[in-house]
Amino acid sequence: MKRCIAAFSDRSTQIGQTFSFDDVYERIRENGDKPLLIIFASDYDNFSLYAGLFGDRFPDSQVIGMSSFTSSSSEGLGQQGLSALAVYDGIECAGGVLEEAGRCPIMYRKEADKAIAALGINDSDKGRVCCLGFTTAFGHCEEPVLDTLRLAAGKLDIPVFGSTAGVRRGTERSCVSLNGELYEDACVFMYIRNTAGRIALLRENTYKHTDNFVLITGVDCERRIVSEINGRPAAPYMASLLCTDVPVFSKNTILHPIGRIYDDNIYIADADKVGNDGSVSFFSHIYNMSRAVLLEPDDANACCKRMIGKVKETGITPSFSIAVNCAFDFDVFSDKGYGKDFAKHLSDTVGCFAGMSGCGEQIDNIHVNKTMLLAVFE
Repeated sequence: MKRCIAAFSDRSTQIGQTFSFDDVYERIRENGDKPLLIIFASDYDNFSLYAGLFGDRFPDSQVIGMSSFTSSSSEGLGQQGLSALAVYDGIECAGGVLEEAGRCPIMYRKEADKAIAALGINDSDKGRVCCLGFTTAFGHCEEPVLDTLRLAAGKLDIPVFGSTAGVRRGTERSCVSLNGELYEDACVFMYIRNTAGRIALLRENTYKHTDNFVLITGVDCERRIVSEINGRPAAPYMASLLCTDVPVFSKNTILHPIGRIYDDNIYIADADKVGNDGSVSFFSHIYNMSRAVLLEPDDANACCKRMIGKVKETGITPSFSIAVNCAFDFDVFSDKGYGKDFAKHLSDTVGCFAGMSGCGEQIDNIHVNKTMLLAVFE
């Protein structure tokens, strides 16, 4: 029996079809009846069906998943279908749910407390424990969820690694699941201890900085709206830096993220839309009087090579990995014909992996966009 396997199928192209699940189920069962952990991702339309089937077929396993724009693994990649990673030994895990994520997830902090206690996580686990979290989209809830997990961890060093779920195309509907149960306003999480070795969490931006460094001078943090940059209305000022006008900028906000600068690191925030008052809303929180920089697309091939290089720098021989990519990145990779190549190059480096793409990424207690993440398990 292998320690872990990845499975992928894109045969279910219509709502209610189970072909993709049947393929993945048989692949998992071939390696053993009771995986300790299954991580899965699928298109939104069939997600609830797959979640229920996983819960029914694997009642003794921990099963966590999210709706995804793209499902990928070392076995394949597609915008429809199902990918899964099944781990059979060498880990211990405990999960839970933070409900009402868009309103007050801290009310459910006890769920994280219980999972930490169940594993008996302590200081000696540093470097071999992480928390995997999948959060539903468009609730402005990522930062409150991360704050809740940070409070539950207390003085323990438990890094968080995760994704905001992908939505049904043309809507704001997304889903996450834990052990067969479906949630539309929640974060499902899983604390994982690697008893076989270390865990490395890696991050690579897919946009690079320009020479336009700025200071954020007016913010509505709760609504993620920036009203002023360098003391000027945000949208006209950003448009002027891009040598364009506001109408053109407002149609292409997704192409012009900014980088929040903390501790000399750049964390990407995607622009959403321009308000009538010249403000700009973002998909991640930006704080008042913080430094930032306008960004431009980096070379997709170079980004992927840097990520693969970071894996080698860890000195870890990967047993399995979990990959998270922004949905927009996959669109760019696909446009350049690099999506499948990247999946193959990643597989050559990390071996068995499963991946998902959603509306945002979370690492080191920070919510970001347009970022590649990788959790590598020794």
